Amino acid sequence: SKLEKTGKKTPPPAAYDLTELQRDANKKYGYSAKQTLSLMQSLYETHKLLTYPRTDSRYITKDVAATLPERLRAIAVGPYKDFANAVLRAKPIPTKYIVNDAKVTDHHAIIPTGVQPQNLSDMERKVFDLVARRFIAAFYPDSKISTTTVLGKVGKVEFKVSGKQILEQGWRAVFAQGGASSAE
Repeated sequence: SKLEKTGKKTPPPAAYDLTELQRDANKKYGYSAKQTLSLMQSLYETHKLLTYPRTDSRYITKDVAATLPERLRAIAVGPYKDFANAVLRAKPIPTKYIVNDAKVTDHHAIIPTGVQPQNLSDMERKVFDLVARRFIAAFYPDSKISTTTVLGKVGKVEFKVSGKQILEQGWRAVFAQGGASSAE
């Protein structure tokens, strides 16, 4: 009886703060909040791979934005290579979803430091993967989705069916290749 199509753009997710990282690590890997914090501390203190973990900000400041090329080059290895290099080819690097001085309090979002990842335990690698993919995705374009809804009636029974179709992956491509997908 009715067919409706709507289009929608979904911006990339913001970078991680500690709470959201703990939530996603729990959802994807079953890590407790305490385990995730411990892994973050190791990635911060021992490996020097990620920035200060105890933050409630999901953005970085303009002065940190100046270091983005070196941070992206450092993680442009393995599963992140093509995605990071695509961002590095963009001139200028699109920062509208990650740079916001007004939303940064004591510490900025959790992001890679610019050190290449190596010698990580499986659990550390998984947490690093969450952060690295979320960081790279913040520089990608919006994802475009089409939603189709059909209202119908068979006899006296009314029904509604809807489905989504991704028209342009945009930032979702960063998560599509085996990475963390908890970014919606």
